[in-house]
Amino acid sequence: MKRAHPRPARRKVAKRPVRSADTRTGTPSAVLRASATRIEDTEAFATLRSLAHGKTLAVPESLLVKHILQLTRQADWPVQRAAMEALLRRCASVKDDELRIATRPRGGVVLGLYTTRRARGTARPYTTLLDSIDPIRGSCDCPDFLRSSLALCKHLLAVIDSLAARPKRFAGLMVMSAARPAANSLRLIWDPVRPLTGEGDWLARVRLIGRDRNRSGAPAPPARLARWFRSEGASTFVLADPHAGQPEERAALVAELLPSLDRPSAATRGGLTLHDPALRALLRAERERLAHVTADRNVGGELKRRLRTLRRKLYPYQHEGVQRFLATGRLLLADDMGLGKTAQAIAACHALWHAGRVRRGLIIAPASLKSQWLREWRLFTDAPVEIVEGGQEQRREFYDARRAGFLIANYEQVLRDLETMNAWAPEIVVLDEAQRIKNWATRTAACVKRLRPHYRLVLTGTPMENRLEELASIFEWVDDHALEPKWRLAPLHSVYGDGSKEASGARNLDTLRTRLAPCMLRRLRRDVLKQLPPRTDTVVPVELTEEQREAHDDLSQPIARLAATAQRRPLTQPEFLRLMSLLATQRMIANGMAQTQFTQMWPRIARVTRPDAALLRSLCSPKLLELREIVDQVAVQQERKVVVFSQWRRMLTLAHWVTRPLLADHGLRAVFFTGEERLNHRTRNLVGFHDDPMTRILFATDAGGVGLNLQRAASCCVNLELPWNPAVLEQRVGRIHRLGQPLPIEVYNLVSQDCIESRIASLVSDKRALFQGLFDGGSDEIRFERSGSFLSTIERIVEASPAPDPQEANESAADAPEASEREIEAVVSAADESGDVLRGPVIPADRVPSAAPTGEVLPAAEIRRLFTQLEISQTEQGRLRIEASPDAAASLVALFEGLAGLLRVKSTEG
Repeated sequence: MKRAHPRPARRKVAKRPVRSADTRTGTPSAVLRASATRIEDTEAFATLRSLAHGKTLAVPESLLVKHILQLTRQADWPVQRAAMEALLRRCASVKDDELRIATRPRGGVVLGLYTTRRARGTARPYTTLLDSIDPIRGSCDCPDFLRSSLALCKHLLAVIDSLAARPKRFAGLMVMSAARPAANSLRLIWDPVRPLTGEGDWLARVRLIGRDRNRSGAPAPPARLARWFRSEGASTFVLADPHAGQPEERAALVAELLPSLDRPSAATRGGLTLHDPALRALLRAERERLAHVTADRNVGGELKRRLRTLRRKLYPYQHEGVQRFLATGRLLLADDMGLGKTAQAIAACHALWHAGRVRRGLIIAPASLKSQWLREWRLFTDAPVEIVEGGQEQRREFYDARRAGFLIANYEQVLRDLETMNAWAPEIVVLDEAQRIKNWATRTAACVKRLRPHYRLVLTGTPMENRLEELASIFEWVDDHALEPKWRLAPLHSVYGDGSKEASGARNLDTLRTRLAPCMLRRLRRDVLKQLPPRTDTVVPVELTEEQREAHDDLSQPIARLAATAQRRPLTQPEFLRLMSLLATQRMIANGMAQTQFTQMWPRIARVTRPDAALLRSLCSPKLLELREIVDQVAVQQERKVVVFSQWRRMLTLAHWVTRPLLADHGLRAVFFTGEERLNHRTRNLVGFHDDPMTRILFATDAGGVGLNLQRAASCCVNLELPWNPAVLEQRVGRIHRLGQPLPIEVYNLVSQDCIESRIASLVSDKRALFQGLFDGGSDEIRFERSGSFLSTIERIVEASPAPDPQEANESAADAPEASEREIEAVVSAADESGDVLRGPVIPADRVPSAAPTGEVLPAAEIRRLFTQLEISQTEQGRLRIEASPDAAASLVALFEGLAGLLRVKSTEG
């Protein structure tokens, strides 16, 4: 049995004499020393020291713990713990990278400027300043120091670790550092710790400290800086105004500050010391950014004039969106679905192209939307555009041959063509459906973020669901400082229950909105309601039949056993896939026994061209009866067109069978639009649905519905079941509820009651809570009914009952009758539609749409079906070639990325 490591004993630290003032904050050292002593007596100190034991290299644990508690003194425990964990990760990085000191301060002194290198490498391109050891104070111009709000980085830690390798000498250095008098000359410094709330503008944290005095003996800044600073205390000056929203004034301020920090020298000039590597790096980057912003403002009138030459007129709110982007050059446009984000992006590209601000632009969109982008582009602008296609070598030649214009590529091409794209040097990049980069860990996100254009426009109606990290990942490419530091995001903005690591709500949303506001714009449909038709959402409750109830509840116990196992340990892959299969089967049962027992029922009912009420009732599928009523009222009596969505092709086939005679009686028909039809068949169905007044119903899966614009055809949407993901639900509705829709729309959601489906409806509402609270609300805090982790999600959709005792669960599993287990397996197998196509044309191929990836967890049956679509052959050279259809390939890519993410989560939890 592994023994827990004992908590290190608390070490008594004597108060040291007061000799100086803290050179960063101006706080008397007596206050810091008294505070440090109190810190060591806290439970937080003892707990963090135990957490850090053996992980701080040669640096004393207490020194780093005190540092963390000082910089998080205004925060609560979740933030303090997260800060310690973030610092320990950097300690590990020092060890993993084998960082060494490359150069030291001259004259054998300890405090001063350093550079570091890897064990077998040359000096790294960063300058590191060690200003004090106890308390730790320094600076570095590496990106991590600039953004982490830890006032430490691995380079600074490597310097301290090298000094701490000689403990006796290091102890003396700590005493000497604490007693070192402050410099008499004034000094520009930057506080790297971002405030917990408010805008958090980095420039507002610049300080001028020291003891220089004017002729009257009072502390005073140099004359050239006097108009920018105001006094705060005996020897500290702060910026009177960082001019965050005034580019010209801010640029003038940066121009005054930079000369004092242009060279990494410890000498003085004009009363100012010349070294703070971090501040120097920030000022240089800000000077470059402001130069671009000022240049764009100077041609602002020209850009507005160019917008008037668009082929189609923009709505006022769309004009506002384009102007916001042109003013900053960086924007996350998160307008609600259907408000014309594509049109605004094209308008911005049009203005920049015709004003001569850009010569090359890149549009990155899902592959299925590239042709739609081309159509929309040509409707709005005459700027040159082409779609990137062909093999990798053809694409490289394609880029080489085009020195100007706009290109439309897809995300998969970014993975393969990143170097070619960077060499082509686009000046503007537009990311459509940018939720593709919401996960930091994916290769897609990493590659996209290596594109470095000046103009960056990100389009997504769903920048996040439950996790703030998703939003931060997307926003990092737009403004890499807005939501920094990453380690603090979740603990600072999450509410935790007693003793729980899972978030039960969100807080400090006002701060998030404030920091997002400069580079993010979101408008809701209600904000532009006069330009949009009204929408009515109706939940149609459906009662389960007794047969459905029995089949549904029979699966609850094996699901509960797996959920109980997941509470004790990570599920194995077979267990995880079985859990997903059981949950998917319950969802299918909620749709109806006709779907679950499709292979047995369909041969018997397929030949019945006009099913009567008795036959329909015998199918134990009440949703089909509800659907027929809706189709009769809307499609037949009101003569409106309807889009019917389902995740499963069997359900759509049954829906078509039920409604076909009703439509046929009036000379009407239905068509399919899914991932199964060939392109020409899909196009024919789409044209018919738009142009043929007798084609009233479009049966669609989520795969077929992506990127589909039906606002000029349909005014009603029916969801045969609710997807897990609220974004998928809104994506369905958004096919008909968008600009150009001239009619009021209706949305009908069929929800089976008192089963997994009604609990999913509650789950979908909770998933919307954080998204709406942050982007669409005004309160600073929200509460979730339950947390959003995977395990909590399973608990919510499993019927509420006491969790079985682990031993009893194992015993009950072992004692379960073999016949009962066989019955459960039979139900799951019957619900498996993965082999429908392989077993032959039970259903005509042109009428059987297939369910394709929707962003949800795929059931095991779907996974097996995907693998059956692979074609494997051997080349003459002995290599294996694996080929798949575009839909199957996209599904498998999503599956593997999802499994990789799951493994990362499980390894982190372990």
